[in-house]
Amino acid sequence: MSTLRHAILGIVEYHPVHGYEIRRILQEGISTFWPVNLAGIYPSLRKLEEEGLVTHSTESSGDGRPDRKVFEITEAGRAEMARWRRLPPEGSPSAKVPLFLKLLFMREENLRDSLDWIDKSLEDARAGAERLRQEVDDPGQLDTIFTRHMRETGLAHAEITIEKLTELREKVVRHIAKLETRASSPG
Repeated sequence: MSTLRHAILGIVEYHPVHGYEIRRILQEGISTFWPVNLAGIYPSLRKLEEEGLVTHSTESSGDGRPDRKVFEITEAGRAEMARWRRLPPEGSPSAKVPLFLKLLFMREENLRDSLDWIDKSLEDARAGAERLRQEVDDPGQLDTIFTRHMRETGLAHAEITIEKLTELREKVVRHIAKLETRASSPG
């Protein structure tokens, strides 16, 4: 069973929830420390229901919008989560950052482009850090010693990312200035 499916089961185990709320929790909380394939949520929910791990009821939205499916974990789903919690984590720690791959192959003629990418990454990291600060201060429904620790760890990672990207940006700006000075000096 995929890790996404266990993440969904873990959310549904806390309380009955509709698909959009699962997406929001995955996107705003879990994705800060684990890459989430948001396109896989609804297919995973269907598969979990086919396997008898979750069930759903229909809830009227009341304002003319379509009814929502509210998912709830079954006893079989609880047993699967208990089994999964006993297993060691899969995979290995990873810090894959697409920006770093792009920067690895950067050429001097593209240095200004790299500033745009670094700025966008900084913007994203700052937004993520702010969201995590709010979640640490007001954790909401998923508040356990572990979820709080993961939020704090995610916040620390975001703050380090901001620091390192800021340092990198300053180095690139200095390097561009040096190249421009070199190019404008008689030589």
